[in-house]
Amino acid sequence: MQTSVSNDHNDDDDSESDYSPVRLSKVIKQSINSTTVDDFIINSMEQKQSILNPNSKLISATLLNESSDSGAITISDSDSKRSHTENDEKNYPFYRSVSSEDVINDQQSMLESYSSQDFEHIFMPKQMNPKCFDVLKDIVMLERTTVFDLKILTEDFYEILPERALSCGRALVDLFLDLNSLQRFHNDHLDTLEVVIKNWADCLRNANPERPLVGDLLLCSVHNALQYYRKFVQSSPIYLAAIDELTRINSTFADSLIKLQMRNSYSCSINFLMLKVVHRMVVWQNLLGRMIAALLEESDEDKIASQLSSCRVAVEKVASFNTEKKLTLEGLVHFTKFVELGNDLNIVDGLTDPNRRFIRQGWLCKWTKRGFIPHAIILFNDALLFAYRSQTDGFIRNAFLPLRAMTVEEGDALHVVTDSTICLTIKAVNRTFLLSSDCTRMRDLWLEELTKAIRNAKHSNIEELPQTETFVITEGSLNDKFAHSHNMWEKYEPTNAFGTKIITNMPYSTLDVCWHRHATLGINAIITAPANQMSGYLLRKFRNSAGWQKFWVVHANFALTFFRSHQEKEAVAVLPIINYHISLPQLNDKIDYDNVFKLSYNTHCYFFRADSLYAFSKWYECIRESTINSNPLNFIASYLSK
Repeated sequence: MQTSVSNDHNDDDDSESDYSPVRLSKVIKQSINSTTVDDFIINSMEQKQSILNPNSKLISATLLNESSDSGAITISDSDSKRSHTENDEKNYPFYRSVSSEDVINDQQSMLESYSSQDFEHIFMPKQMNPKCFDVLKDIVMLERTTVFDLKILTEDFYEILPERALSCGRALVDLFLDLNSLQRFHNDHLDTLEVVIKNWADCLRNANPERPLVGDLLLCSVHNALQYYRKFVQSSPIYLAAIDELTRINSTFADSLIKLQMRNSYSCSINFLMLKVVHRMVVWQNLLGRMIAALLEESDEDKIASQLSSCRVAVEKVASFNTEKKLTLEGLVHFTKFVELGNDLNIVDGLTDPNRRFIRQGWLCKWTKRGFIPHAIILFNDALLFAYRSQTDGFIRNAFLPLRAMTVEEGDALHVVTDSTICLTIKAVNRTFLLSSDCTRMRDLWLEELTKAIRNAKHSNIEELPQTETFVITEGSLNDKFAHSHNMWEKYEPTNAFGTKIITNMPYSTLDVCWHRHATLGINAIITAPANQMSGYLLRKFRNSAGWQKFWVVHANFALTFFRSHQEKEAVAVLPIINYHISLPQLNDKIDYDNVFKLSYNTHCYFFRADSLYAFSKWYECIRESTINSNPLNFIASYLSK
């Protein structure tokens, strides 16, 4: 059932929130370059020491809930500039501990702030915030989501595993040992970052020139993180295969997995959560690059020289690791994509092949005796698969055409349509297939991909192509168990908080969204999706509403998931954004604020407002990559249009 959301409040409301601003927005008109500082609330508590026994075969739920803290941050390499020892914490104000009383007071004010949906700002007089502050705040936001993801895996997912599965095989035991180690590391890392960012915000608010040693802090984090991620990424193919095998052979576990994925915690599958964790170092590489760029913009080169050097060492280490693991990461994405397609198409065996690669999926219409009928089209490196959607059985495969015996051309070879600019003709197995898209751009995209795939298949040795062309079909897939009516569109448009219908506890597949949005999705977008992550607070506004509502928003897997706060586990709504269009507000939208972007699809239109130019630009780019069809942001043209 959809969770209700508190009513909109106008920005002129004077209620308190966790952002305590100076109300300059009422006095002056902000420029597009306005930057803001958020007053962060620290929610870290004194951490308990716990050591996980690596020889233990079973992990208790109690152990999974514990975290460890060894005091100082250890450094595993010799080229580190400086370690944050206990002495540093005593002498340096950015690493002070927060008392329990302060934490309780902060948490109380945070809870009170959630009753208000008014979003406020702090503007530093005559001085903009350092950009590296915004980058560090971005790191904190993403780290909160990482801890959230790991908690789902180590607690919720662990609870549904049969005890026999843990006692009979080593793979799942090792999986939770690794996940638990990662969870402890990220809990400690987040606690440190929360203290640092709050103290820095206090200094900025009081015009105190002190600032944390950001580069040293991040370098220490990289040193400690890589020792965990090196083992986890290397073992992840075994872990994902073990989960998939258990799903196939244990119906009780499969049913429990369905129920888990129907909860409101997230809109994506356990497999995608695993991919998010596996790609964490790719996310860090991007963040470290942004921190270096921010430090280079500083005017005092001598002041930031040592921190810049530390950041460069950190990014080199992470980049080297990601280059080393690139093929492994791509292989994991392909594997999880085939698992998802198997669920969509009710195929339990035969689809996955070591030599088969996914290329593109999407919606097209196929000409039949009854006219054009919508189909889901999936292109592999060896074949083209057609599937139609049944009212009761989900997607049903009705054609699997090898590419080696196929030709494709633009236009209508059957001469049955008046507008052939949106059509393409496929000839295979002594048959002719006429396909139609919504627009010429979509037709050209499919034509290009098909032409390239057919050419590559014909030039490949037969031994290099998959040998499997027969599939084992089941009577119902995971995806079908979520379908309650023929009109599946209702799942993908939100309600209450967003004014339209949604069933938030229904998971979705990208093939489902492509079907209902008449969209297409290629392998490049799918490979980059696990690392295309963003988290933070945003204001949301309808086209015709007067007020703004504040949400904690998580962007992942081509969707935005909305929570009341970062401490909430239950999502308010999920908005898949494939084929949405992201842009800046126009004059007729009457949005008199900076750092606002617009998301629209057909008659649905939402405005989102970030708290800084940095956050705005990053949200824009992350969402643009997920919407597939939007153009890069042009600040100059957008500013002139206003």
